[in-house]
Amino acid sequence: MAKILIIDDDRDIVDNLTMVLEGNGYDVAVKGDTENLLDDVKTMHPDLIILDIMMPEDAQAGFKAARVLHKDEGCRRIPVLIVSAVNQRSRLSFHFSENDVNTDFLPVQGFLEKPVEPIILLDRIKVLLDSGG
Repeated sequence: MAKILIIDDDRDIVDNLTMVLEGNGYDVAVKGDTENLLDDVKTMHPDLIILDIMMPEDAQAGFKAARVLHKDEGCRRIPVLIVSAVNQRSRLSFHFSENDVNTDFLPVQGFLEKPVEPIILLDRIKVLLDSGG
């Protein structure tokens, strides 16, 4: 059973994601912020991370967390899937998408907008786990 770490501060989103993931056979761990990120990820040993971008401590916390994970030799092999409402909640004149995924700016393996349909989320997770990221 694959273990998925959800890093998101929105309890309703976490509850919904957890219900969908556990209902489909995944083991779920939850982290509500990006503090002590590397230590917690290394302790939890997730097979995949679902990461939000905007956190109360920093509206760019997810971007920064993705870069921290990518730079760490022990964590960079863990696929990271951003699931975020950043495009709806930010006042930027542009939107983030799959096209922004790259090793410099957004070193993750995927980007999905909230709200995400469960079947789309589950399909993306399966692809990422089957391909090793």
